[in-house]
Order: sequence, then structure tokens, then C-alpha cells
Amino acid sequence: MEFKLPELGEGVSEGELVKWAVKPGDVVKHDQPLCEIMTDKATIEIPSAFEGTVATLHAKEGEIVHVGQILLKFETEAAADQAKKVPTHIEDVAPSVSTPVNQGAKPAPAASPLNIEEPTIAASPATRKMAKEAGVDLNKISASGPNGRVLREDVERYISSGARKTPAPAAAPKVPRKAMPAPAAGSEQRVPFVGLRKKIAEKMRASKDHAAHYTYVEEADATELVQLRAHAKEIGERQGVKVTYIPFVMKAMVAALKQFPMINSSLDEQAGQLVLKNYYNIGLSIQTEDGLTAPIVKSVEHKTVLELAREIENLVDRARKKQLTLEDFQGGTVTLTNAGSIGGLFATPVINYPEVAIMGFNKISRKPVVKVIDGVEKIVIRDWTYFSISLDHRVVDGGIAAEFMKIFIKYIENPGFLLLD
Repeated sequence: MEFKLPELGEGVSEGELVKWAVKPGDVVKHDQPLCEIMTDKATIEIPSAFEGTVATLHAKEGEIVHVGQILLKFETEAAADQAKKVPTHIEDVAPSVSTPVNQGAKPAPAASPLNIEEPTIAASPATRKMAKEAGVDLNKISASGPNGRVLREDVERYISSGARKTPAPAAAPKVPRKAMPAPAAGSEQRVPFVGLRKKIAEKMRASKDHAAHYTYVEEADATELVQLRAHAKEIGERQGVKVTYIPFVMKAMVAALKQFPMINSSLDEQAGQLVLKNYYNIGLSIQTEDGLTAPIVKSVEHKTVLELAREIENLVDRARKKQLTLEDFQGGTVTLTNAGSIGGLFATPVINYPEVAIMGFNKISRKPVVKVIDGVEKIVIRDWTYFSISLDHRVVDGGIAAEFMKIFIKYIENPGFLLLD
């Protein structure tokens, strides 16, 4: 029997087979991972929709596979039993009896290669997987999608509310990797350029080929931001939420973007149109062991700092566990990258094309600066940082970038203003 690549998401017809999780001879259960497929920036784990033994694999790691393409062939226990009953000698065959065909009978519908049972709750496979791993019953979740469809956001909202009753399944124990011998001095190694690393290369090349990059850098006194974050961190700890600087930076970005909508846009070159977006979905660059990925924090303008902190923590956790879905990458309007926890003064980030801007947030450090206090210049110790924004010069001129950063820095230096928006 054949197992074909199922639908991967709306508008997605192919992906790269990054890794097989099974091999010929393996006995497979329902929902057991078969392989990992990389589409755009999301790695999707393809679960088994059958029980049986893997016979042959029909695609290689690193190969581009298409929806509907045969991934593997397998044998079921019933098929194996039937094969044992096939006669091997002519004398074992019973005399043939002609059976009249019922012309009115309709053939039984072919079983779906993707679903053994028709689900009672409308939800995508990725949403179902997320709910299952979190121990959440989909029947208890209020659906916000069309036609009663449960969305990933509904599951996250349910989990965040603390209403979950079913204990989450225990995580499978990690199998230690075999120690690899150290390469000999002066030798070379060739590593397959596949998976997320390859997708990053494709995206970066496309960005550099299309957008006319330039970067604008500005410094900021982050002393009040540091103090506000310290208070928010205490509140967050009492609610089980880790509060970083990122939610505040995102809120400041939205406040400034509302005044400069050109930066929250994308260029539709084929249609010859600039698409100005009146919603604020900020992509967040996250470093994983496989490379950089940028899932989307949606509707930032409608969420509180604590809500954003909770969502960001969830995204980072799922990114590092390779549990992000296609839905996590859809609808971005602008991107934020943060290397501040590692270090660096500032950087010149590459635009997440077809967006026209990416903000770089860097380390905060204590330094002496000259401030005018009561009309007198004094040297004081302040928390200081730099922000760098890369823009597409085809859309955003340097003067606009400077004005935008001026407003953005105002909110960073006076985060209390965010309460007035």
C-alpha cells in the first residue's frame, strides 16, 4: 500500500524532505512521526495515518517532494495474512465459479490516506497535534474560526487561561547522540546543505536580489525601560510569565508604525502596488540549533505586555522544540530581530522580504553619559542601547527612516507614553 504526502497548508504544494524518522522494516503505529518536511520556514512533522510495516522509502533526504507524491510503501497485517493464503500449487486452487455482478451496487469509497476517522471538531492537523501534546480536549475550546473551526490561537488562549484539565502526555526521553570522532587536523568535512539552513539561504538571497537595503542606527537611553521591565518582570513571575524587553519594543514599534504606515507595508511588484497594512503582525527572529526562524506575533496592537510575553515565550519554546506550524509564519507585516542577549553594539539585519523593514534590538549596557539636569550638564550613569532598522529604499527614504526612529526612540525612552495609546 502507498502513503502519499498529505496537504501541508493552504497554497503549499511542495516541501523539502529534511529527515526520515522510519526505515524499511519498521513497524509503524497511527500518528507515529514518519518524516519531517520543510516548507518555507516551517518544519512539519508528518504523522502516520496507518498501522503496518514500512516496505520501501520513495524519497531521499534533501529531496523536494510534492503533495500527493508517494513517500513510502507499507504492508498491513491483513495484507500479510492474505499473502500467506495465496496458493503455491495449481492443485490447491478451488474450481472457479462465475459470480454475477450486481450492476446496481456502488463500489465502496476508497479510504482516505490521511484520516482513518472523520473528526467531529473542525481543526487543522497542526492544531490537533498542538492540542494533543498539551493534553487539551478540543470539544472544550470555544472556536473563533469560520464554521466553528478551532484555530491555534483558540488552543493557546485556552491553555493560557489555566482551564486545561487533562494532563499533558509525558515527553519522550531524549536519546543521547553518539559521540562523533574529532576531525583530523587539516581535513575537510562536507555537510548536506538542507533543511532550515537552505531555506534561510533562499530567503536571504531573494531579499538581497529584490530589496534595496540600507540601515539606519540610533541610540537610546533605556533607563526608564529597564526600570519598567523590572517591575513587569516581578508581576509576570507571580503569574508564571517570563517578561523580557521584547513586548515593550514591539509596543513601541506599533506606536511609531501607526504614524509611518509606509514602513508597515509590502511591495507587490507584479501588481505594481504598495500594500499598506492597518494591522501589526510582528515577526520575531528566534535562534534554534538548526538556524534562524521568524514566527509571527499577531495583532500586537490589541495585546497587553503580559499577553505578548506569554505568547513570545510559547513561540520560543515551540521553535526550539521544532513544533512551529505554517500558521505561525503567515501574515507578517514587519520583523524584529534581537541579539542583545548575546552582545554586539548594533547590526545591519537583512529584510524579511517581501516586508520592507526589520528592526534590530541590541544589548543594553551601563555607561556614563552627559545629561542636562536643572540646567546643568552632569555626567550620570544610564542604561544605554542602540537600535538599527534596515529598510527597502525603493519604498522608504532615509528621511522617513530618521523621523520614524525619532518617534520610536521617544517611546523607548518614555515607555509610560505607551499607556496613552
